[in-house]
Amino acid sequence: MDTTSNHGHLSSLEQLRHDFPTITADSDIYLDSVASSLTPMPVVDAMTEYYTRYRANIHRGTYDLSMRASERYEDAVAAVARFINASPSEIAFTQNTTHAINIIAHTLDFTPGDEIVLTSIEHTSNMAPWVSLASAKGLELKWYNAGRDGIVDAEELAALIGPRTKLVTMTALSNVLGTVTPIEAVGKACRANGTMFMVDAAQAAPHVPLDVRRIDCDFLAFSGHKMLGPTGIGVLYIREALALEMMPGMLGGGTLDTAKCDCPSLEECSLDYCSYSELPDKWQPGTPPIAEAFGLHAAIRYIEEVGMDVIERHDRALTSRFMRSLEQIPGIDIYGPSNPEQRMAVVSFNVGDIDPNEIGRILNERYHIAVRTGQHCAVNYFNDVAGHPGSSGNVRASFYLYNTEDEVDAAASAISEISAKLIRS
Repeated sequence: MDTTSNHGHLSSLEQLRHDFPTITADSDIYLDSVASSLTPMPVVDAMTEYYTRYRANIHRGTYDLSMRASERYEDAVAAVARFINASPSEIAFTQNTTHAINIIAHTLDFTPGDEIVLTSIEHTSNMAPWVSLASAKGLELKWYNAGRDGIVDAEELAALIGPRTKLVTMTALSNVLGTVTPIEAVGKACRANGTMFMVDAAQAAPHVPLDVRRIDCDFLAFSGHKMLGPTGIGVLYIREALALEMMPGMLGGGTLDTAKCDCPSLEECSLDYCSYSELPDKWQPGTPPIAEAFGLHAAIRYIEEVGMDVIERHDRALTSRFMRSLEQIPGIDIYGPSNPEQRMAVVSFNVGDIDPNEIGRILNERYHIAVRTGQHCAVNYFNDVAGHPGSSGNVRASFYLYNTEDEVDAAASAISEISAKLIRS
């Protein structure tokens, strides 16, 4: 599939859109890819092929179906590793980003008084596990307040890192604002201080290149369903030295090399007598998401064929176009940085003081435009911006490689009409 021109633009966007079965001539305009992207047919086909041609569990099977499935599965692991410039031994499949972050939260060995640094724009998935852990183990959370625009200054955040700071964890791209954060600069600061660094890349992975070596992170997580892949699969990168050193917070079938367990009796058996499996199996308890891994592999192939640099420019151009249109509409309050170069694929806003859920309802029922409304799992951000708990949040439109300028313009026009009618009345 060649959808790019020599100038690095999507030269056949209409052809690409035919790969997505939910995009039809009379379908709604889908502007909610930050929550979950649409899925192209090559991803569906890859998963269907598994279920119809070599449906079997992987590893340790000595028959053809299992060996074929295992080979394809290892190919998927290798593809994911290349996608973020990691080694296959550093890649564990999880249910999603939330699951991946919780695995690390249940793995790290904290002592009372240890500190965790995180930002005010974190998704609940990268906030709640650490808040719970801090309460249970007597840890101190140090918050970097990114303000209304969600801009993170790397030097200011680094100033929060002290001798007791065990972990810095932050998003690479805000799911509320689309703000791009300086993860490489923060990674350098963490390395200089001997502090572990985790990146929530759920929103970044679909839109911008990721290189764990350049970021210099210890852990990184993202989800398949936001980047053309299926639901039910996430990726957890663990720096190999740590993956070997640490004891997983979740254990089960496959994580232990039972052939090397040397328990003297049932009563005396403990993990001290057992050996962990080779990486990355040590970090993958139970049967992994096999079909989903094949779907994610197909999604990565699709993204790579289009070109991540092309996707990034396309998504950034749509973001800028939509922002500039909203800026011309009276009564529109745009959240996040005013410079489109500081954000990616997300524009969130309110129309006067009208409940965002009402705006979302009108866009759906009258204009057949799908957006997301509410707090977007970013309670800390909205509590800070509103100055009180219970904020109704905002309206969020998000864009991906299959969206068009016509769709962006149609959404802006609809919002202009809504603003003119509701604010005047």
